[in-house]
Amino acid sequence: MAKSFKSEFVKFYKEKLDPYGFKKVKGPQPYFARLVNGEIVHIITYRGVRTNTPGYKSFELNCGIASIYRKRIRFDVTPDSNSYCLKCNTTMEELKDHYYRISIKKRKFYDFKYTEETMQMALEKSLIEAKFIIEQLDKYTDMESTLEFFMKHNGGFNVTFSDLLSDSFSDEEGLYYARREFDAALIEKCFSDMKKDVELIEDEYDKEFYKKELYNGCEERFVTNRKNFQADEELYNEGMKTLQQRKEDNLKMLKEYKVI
Repeated sequence: MAKSFKSEFVKFYKEKLDPYGFKKVKGPQPYFARLVNGEIVHIITYRGVRTNTPGYKSFELNCGIASIYRKRIRFDVTPDSNSYCLKCNTTMEELKDHYYRISIKKRKFYDFKYTEETMQMALEKSLIEAKFIIEQLDKYTDMESTLEFFMKHNGGFNVTFSDLLSDSFSDEEGLYYARREFDAALIEKCFSDMKKDVELIEDEYDKEFYKKELYNGCEERFVTNRKNFQADEELYNEGMKTLQQRKEDNLKMLKEYKVI
């Protein structure tokens, strides 16, 4: 019987990730997750990628961060279907110190080729990258530090506050960061660091593109939407109730998935 790469991946990483607190998520999908400080969910998995080498398949390690305040943490879909919130290790390496890819030099794409006979060897080789990913995830252990991750790796998608003035509240972590108790100075710091970083981009086309995006009222929209949401007492209270319900629902879900 042909060996299943997914089964081999789960078997290999179940042992390797256990010392770091990662648990295999219950179910058919190859997710490993850990809950940090009762709020932050670190995720490691893999995705298959194309290879031009005849007779070989290839995979890359992916990771992500979610919080218990998210509308829904998705472990019921494949990593391919969940790709918008997962990042490959190459991306993590490029942005570990910056908000943008600074250098015009392209980093090596860390994919791992294998055949049925060399699966184990490929998995062993990928362990170096897994340890790098864990090293990066270790930096984000609370909602304050994780704001930087969302701004850096998701382009602010998780915290745009664009839906705070509707009844959908579909921004991923937006409701949490819109809380009156959350320090707005941390949002300001992210934008300040982004403005410093954009000046370091070597490629002039990229620099102008991101400068235009960054200086075209992006920060002002963040601030305005957040203030308007907080000023609407009825909407704000509804949002806070929704936030609490998400917390309860996600913690229950993590128990069902055997993460906690």
